[in-house]
Amino acid sequence: MRLQFIPVRYKKEVALPAALVAKLPERIILFTTIQYHDQLDAWKKTLESAGKEVRTFKPKHSVLEGHLLGCGIEHWDVDADCFLFVGDGVFHPKALVIRNDLPVWRYDPKSGEFEVMSDKDIELAKKKQKGALTRFYASKKVGVLVTTKYGQQRLQMALKLREQFPDKEFTFLLFDTLDYDSLEDFPFLECFVNTMCPRIGLDDTNKLTKPVLDIGELGEEW
Repeated sequence: MRLQFIPVRYKKEVALPAALVAKLPERIILFTTIQYHDQLDAWKKTLESAGKEVRTFKPKHSVLEGHLLGCGIEHWDVDADCFLFVGDGVFHPKALVIRNDLPVWRYDPKSGEFEVMSDKDIELAKKKQKGALTRFYASKKVGVLVTTKYGQQRLQMALKLREQFPDKEFTFLLFDTLDYDSLEDFPFLECFVNTMCPRIGLDDTNKLTKPVLDIGELGEEW
């Protein structure tokens, strides 16, 4: 099936509040989503005119510099004081919190709210991942979640698990969109390895009755 991705843009002009600009540290890494990306340069100029040092980077799963995806979980080894995410919601900026120690500032253009994000929810998810890793090594029968979605399909990566862990019995479960309830049809599986969107193993563990481990925790690169 041929796919065409059409960016949808936010039509209203977004200006960074003066109160936010004043509170931000000096050295900033700036990110946004595709809806606001055409306004990124204007925000950068606003910040620089206030004496800030602003840098942008291109995440490995993104097309544009400064464009952040929810699955763009990376460690940024950069010399900066904070991240600034401009966009609505907390799903995307959480991707910055997961593997980075820098403060993550979030400004929501629709609500006008800004804050430094708390890592309490992420810390809970990280603890669950550690528990899932322990369960994986102790398990003999493991389910592997695989998707057919474009850009998220990691079937070949998933199949390598049989070579890496020959003492385990793997059952590969193929989905388009993951049906959490259907996983209950495999009661013999002791845990799951997720090769789909990496946020499943962090945000959706409450939908699963058994531990789910992201394959990235086993040394594979998303």
